[in-house]
Amino acid sequence: MDYDRFYRQLFKPLEQSIGAIDRDTIVAIVGFDMGGPLNFCTIGRTKGNSCITYVSCELAVRDEQQPSEFGRYELLVSCDDERWVRSIVSDIGRMSMETAFDHCHTLDIDAWVESDAALQGIVFEKICACEIDGKPYGIIRVIGVTRPEMEYAQEHGTPALLAKLQNAGVYPDTRVNRGSVV
Repeated sequence: MDYDRFYRQLFKPLEQSIGAIDRDTIVAIVGFDMGGPLNFCTIGRTKGNSCITYVSCELAVRDEQQPSEFGRYELLVSCDDERWVRSIVSDIGRMSMETAFDHCHTLDIDAWVESDAALQGIVFEKICACEIDGKPYGIIRVIGVTRPEMEYAQEHGTPALLAKLQNAGVYPDTRVNRGSVV
């Protein structure tokens, strides 16, 4: 497989909607297959924004990844803490080898974080999909949420929570030390 061509095609809709992929990729010393973090491309890393957009760049090409309704996918998050991204999103990536995540799903991450951590859950949002060599692929946004927000999403639906996050000026960013909007 020509990975450069594959990722140019997969990231094309993302670049059209969010911005150009930065030149450098964040690569771990210990690879994902050996228990290390995912590799990430970034958007806006050199612009000095408080939140940088990270997109994994090694999941969708894996046959063992459980496909979503729109095919295999990469994970994207806009966050103010690279360490949180490398830890939590990598754990989600490992889970995607056994569990299919999809648009509007939620995930409780309390086992992965300290009991007093502001963010205790994840909501997923499909942000783009495409076809490459006749197969469907996409990118799912990972949004860190507080325990009350996750419970709200489970009771009222993820779209209702996303609307609340947007109205509060929080969406689409994951700020690891923020308070709840519900």
